[in-house]
Amino acid sequence: MEVSMPLPLELVLNVITNSLPKYPNVILAPSHPITQTLLSFTLVCHETRRIANRYLRQYCMYLSSERRLRAFLLEIPNRPELRNIESLFLAPFDGHTIDDLSTAMWVRELFSFTCNSLKRLIIDVPLRSLYPETDHLAVRAVLREAFVKLENLEELVSVRDELFLSVTHHGNEPPVWKSWIKLRRLALYNVDASPGFWRSVGQMPALETVVLTRADSLRESNIKKEYFKNGDRALNVLLINVEEDQVRFSQIPRINWDKLDPQKRVTIFTYNVPCPFEEDDPIDICQEHVRIGAESGTLWDWRGEQIQHLPKVSNARLHLG
Repeated sequence: MEVSMPLPLELVLNVITNSLPKYPNVILAPSHPITQTLLSFTLVCHETRRIANRYLRQYCMYLSSERRLRAFLLEIPNRPELRNIESLFLAPFDGHTIDDLSTAMWVRELFSFTCNSLKRLIIDVPLRSLYPETDHLAVRAVLREAFVKLENLEELVSVRDELFLSVTHHGNEPPVWKSWIKLRRLALYNVDASPGFWRSVGQMPALETVVLTRADSLRESNIKKEYFKNGDRALNVLLINVEEDQVRFSQIPRINWDKLDPQKRVTIFTYNVPCPFEEDDPIDICQEHVRIGAESGTLWDWRGEQIQHLPKVSNARLHLG
């Protein structure tokens, strides 16, 4: 009669470790095989549950529905360590609108619990689905209050918009991300990249990388001129679009870039998202591409074609022989 021998605990823990993602900034969906593997190990024994739960908090905080958000909040009193998550994917609004006061309040509660530890956030929230003039339940005010709490945030990806959290129809409030002084990486969709935007970027003390998808006003803004009015740090800028709609080098004002940035501390790239079929919606294509890149942790490393300074023109006259 054969007797089954249990595997040594060290070997089991090694299996868990070897199943982890290769990249540290990954956020995995609940259906991902690694997430499922870690969930299975929470059922094996006390030690594997402890280790697996630690990695679930590190790699798998994926609140993609109102139900998941509510379940997470209900679990915090029993598991206070959930307050210490550092990375999060958040898409809690079911349907195509944020006109849901209870979910907005749960988002505020979530950020109240996690604001001290949360460093990396990806949001897929249709903030433009409800404008201030029709926001009769003050949902937008609740959400703005929630996001302002994230004083330790270092990375933000807003898949659907420019983190549109205005509460008045005038839109005179400063963007919420300006209050996050530790912010290092910022990715926004369809932001108005006007001169004022680049001056605001220059005021951010730690910002290193800006990723803009389908941004407006690029043809009207001398990026380096406006940025260096308030900033003097190195900055990487990535402009994402489908090739057909991508801004051309000749359309971007580059006057005096050699004087403004002789050491070329600000680097600006264009990045074209593949659009396989003509009938594909470029908005959906770009948003999905950025979301996948953000979840995989590769977005900040993307590079495309660098926008160079204007060529220098020699003052020497041409002599005809």
